[in-house]
Amino acid sequence: MSRRPRNPLPDDFVERQGPANWTAEHPRAVAADAVRDAIDVLVSKDVPDAVLLEEAAVIDASTQRMIDAAAPGKRVRMSPDYDAHPQDFFPNGPTAGWANPLALPITLWGIDGSDAGVPEIRGEATFSLAYEGPPTCVHGGVISLIFDEILGNANIIAQAPGMTVELKVTYRKPTPLMTPLTLEAKVTSVDGRKIRSWAAIRNNGEITAEAEGLFIAVDPEQMMKFAKTHAENTEHDVADAEMRQMFPSDD
Repeated sequence: MSRRPRNPLPDDFVERQGPANWTAEHPRAVAADAVRDAIDVLVSKDVPDAVLLEEAAVIDASTQRMIDAAAPGKRVRMSPDYDAHPQDFFPNGPTAGWANPLALPITLWGIDGSDAGVPEIRGEATFSLAYEGPPTCVHGGVISLIFDEILGNANIIAQAPGMTVELKVTYRKPTPLMTPLTLEAKVTSVDGRKIRSWAAIRNNGEITAEAEGLFIAVDPEQMMKFAKTHAENTEHDVADAEMRQMFPSDD
């Protein structure tokens, strides 16, 4: 069980989509939480060098055991199901992904919005010291990353997905660490391929930062062309076997 502070899930979390498949109890999430705890200790505690070196050897050995047990190739990346719970959109993502130890992870869910019932995103987050920028504050770059994620999720839940073209972030007040924060995001307009969205982070109801994003809808075949080019330009496994089957032919 993670040592990071997490609030009980609100009733809204399950009202629209039912329970999420990805939770703290998932085996991959349990392993990721163990890494998160180690990260938090490394950045926030004075640990003797001898202990650090000893535990580094333990962590390295654990990593090697996972490598030895792993199936060959890259793990399959699942595309988000637009009707699924938002917490399940990107389980490997660096913000809300339970499977990714870089993620806090933030908690996300969907609601029926007030604007013609268009679904919106709501969320919660309490950032640990691993995400510190100015003293006691969440790093501005982390805030931008969170906005890019929740704006994209708002687009998905509104059935208007797209890739980020512009992201304008306004930092109104320092966003505090180790404090329960609320998140919100919604689509504000759709004009052809252009999607515009808005998001905010609040502390006790007061906005500490807000963002406006412009996104462009991309044809899936075009996205696979990008992916194929990226995969061919590196010797590393950036595309899984299922994705490679979707790559367009060279004909």
